[in-house]
Amino acid sequence: MRKSLLLLMVLAFFAVDNASAQLEKHQATFIYNFTRLVQWPELYKEPTFVIGVLGSGEEITKELKDGMGSRTVAGKNIEVVELSSATEAANCHLLFVPNRSLNSFSRMAAAISNRPVLVVTENQGRQPQGSVINFSVEAGKLGIRLDEELAQTKNLMVSSQLANFSR
Repeated sequence: MRKSLLLLMVLAFFAVDNASAQLEKHQATFIYNFTRLVQWPELYKEPTFVIGVLGSGEEITKELKDGMGSRTVAGKNIEVVELSSATEAANCHLLFVPNRSLNSFSRMAAAISNRPVLVVTENQGRQPQGSVINFSVEAGKLGIRLDEELAQTKNLMVSSQLANFSR
């Protein structure tokens, strides 16, 4: 009986882990689509387009790097970096904040509040302060919420296609 229970727990762990990996793969796809549906001010002056992930060892970082291929944003090469401080986040065009790093983000949000950084979070329930786009899973489907007012404040031009897709 104990062996059966242990086997069941191990199988459940791998099922959840696999679902999580699928979630990050979908989030990475969405993030790359955001790069096509948002315009950053004066992007032409930058040598690369930087996608930052708050925290280290995040699965989404691997998914973003694996899915990058030869993609570009406005003709700029993409660089995916893991971040640990507010000063690093200020150099990003897009910042992804995993759920487990939301507390760290609240401390650094002020440092990038006046910068044209597209902040993407993943939080069930309410959208975190400072987040332009928030991922959430409802009824088993990944969706997004867009704070258009915050995007405008940050001088980010969001396409109507992205605004219409948001809940």
